[in-house]
Amino acid sequence: MEDKKSGQNLSLEEIKNVVEIMQKSTDSYLYIMDLTDRVYMIAEEAIERFMLESVRIDDCFEALKHVIHKDDYQKVIEDILRCGSAGKGSHAMEYRWKSRDNQMVWIECRGNIVMTEDNHCLMVGKVTEIGKKARADNVTGLRREIRFRKDVDKLLTEKPNTIKYCMRIGIDNFKEINEKDGTDAGDNILHELAHCIAESAHTNVDIYRLVADEFMVVDACQESDDDAETVYLRIKKKVAEMVRKKEYTGFYTISAGVLNQQEEFIGKKSEDILRLTEYALNEAKRNGRNQMAVFDRASYNEYLKRLDIRKAIRLDIANGFRGFQVFYQPIVDANTYKLIGAEALLRWKDDKYGSVSPAVFIPIMEESGLIIPVGRYVLWEAAKTCKKWKQTIPDFHVNVNLSYVQIRKSDLMHDVERCIEKVGIEPDSLVLELTESGYIETDSRIMALFQELKAKNINLAIDDFGTGYSNMRYLEDIAAKTIKFDRSFVMQALQNEYNYTVISHIIDMAHSVGSTVCMEGIEYEHELEKMKQANPDMIQGYLFGKPCSVEEFEEKYLKDFL
Repeated sequence: MEDKKSGQNLSLEEIKNVVEIMQKSTDSYLYIMDLTDRVYMIAEEAIERFMLESVRIDDCFEALKHVIHKDDYQKVIEDILRCGSAGKGSHAMEYRWKSRDNQMVWIECRGNIVMTEDNHCLMVGKVTEIGKKARADNVTGLRREIRFRKDVDKLLTEKPNTIKYCMRIGIDNFKEINEKDGTDAGDNILHELAHCIAESAHTNVDIYRLVADEFMVVDACQESDDDAETVYLRIKKKVAEMVRKKEYTGFYTISAGVLNQQEEFIGKKSEDILRLTEYALNEAKRNGRNQMAVFDRASYNEYLKRLDIRKAIRLDIANGFRGFQVFYQPIVDANTYKLIGAEALLRWKDDKYGSVSPAVFIPIMEESGLIIPVGRYVLWEAAKTCKKWKQTIPDFHVNVNLSYVQIRKSDLMHDVERCIEKVGIEPDSLVLELTESGYIETDSRIMALFQELKAKNINLAIDDFGTGYSNMRYLEDIAAKTIKFDRSFVMQALQNEYNYTVISHIIDMAHSVGSTVCMEGIEYEHELEKMKQANPDMIQGYLFGKPCSVEEFEEKYLKDFL
């Protein structure tokens, strides 16, 4: 590097000063390598990112062995030495550096040879991470996530109170658009939406394109009085106009998640803003799409709790179903009140949350698929317990609840047959319960499974009959051995003569096709006396016993009902 006015070489100190000034205006890591003394000087930011000892490293060739990938090291040093021996030329290579978290990061290293006034041979250049995301997007013309992070981190540090809202916008079902119409059509929609957003927001509001089909609008503009909802509705209107102009050939809708509470910006980083707006956007899509959702801290905390519970459940499953226990509730003969069976009911207790309601943890297991291994565990526990109790009551049966996730995503027939064979229990000792739903009739796989279970002499029960889809064809098409009336339906019958008559007729029809009926939720004597007149076959409810452990069941109910 030569001073053009004087024609003299610059000193090492002057070069260092220039490099330090330039470092402030680049995301790359600038460096100086003194090939004469083999001293390496690099920007401080590189020390935080890579396995470098300090901003100044003596005997740098040896030190770089711990940074450069072993397969790349030799050819890198050879190329640097080649430049140094010639006293001119440039170094430009792509290779791998080790990061602080022990990952190998691809970098591009460029450098040029400079001679100082005291004849030191220097290589001055920059190291750039190849894998870093682009700063701008050619499809939409907007800045990308890396620029969002930089801008918003500065805002959050210096002027968090100026941020009115951050709105994350996503195209509904964008993947389907790409799959159906191609990526060019998808790119056109992205370009259109970027235009709609820019037209709808104030000129000084910042707009970024994030991942895939998502955009971020950041309003820290003092000139605008618009709130997030106003801007969102404008964007929706412009999108609808675009779609109409194209005669609905490229139809799409948008959802948005908004963060607009001032306290959510204080002490936060861009990573927090991305996470919270992503949650809000997903809430909008979960609620039906084509709408806006505002971030709510209470619901977010509940969401985090569900994630935490899911993690705890997963760990307990991996540790031999630790924390899980199967409870049993008595089922009695409606005429004699003799104990004839029990319903197996899953319970879960966690060190952190204590005893968690099934209404909380079962939906979490269904969403995550964890219901499959846990459902298998319940089936085996119930079968083993039933076999033991049949030694006292030969006709005893145990009801086991099924989830639709088990039916659709596991080989349930194989699981049931294997359990029956290994435990050594008669097939008709198990009753598989399924909550009624319109899916039963419309899913051919479910119907085929039911027919196969019937052929194997495994009984089925329709739980909560009367609260959902309600169709008497269940009794014929599914050949359900038992229908169970949920307590809410029983209470309606107790309070209304019409509903009581309906239940009585359903019971008569069930009996006419050879099915039995179980009344659930009977808690008081007057309820029992009234519902007995409808002629059910079985009774289940707190009046005859609450769900309890195997040990308590044996102590209380096996003795009481013999």
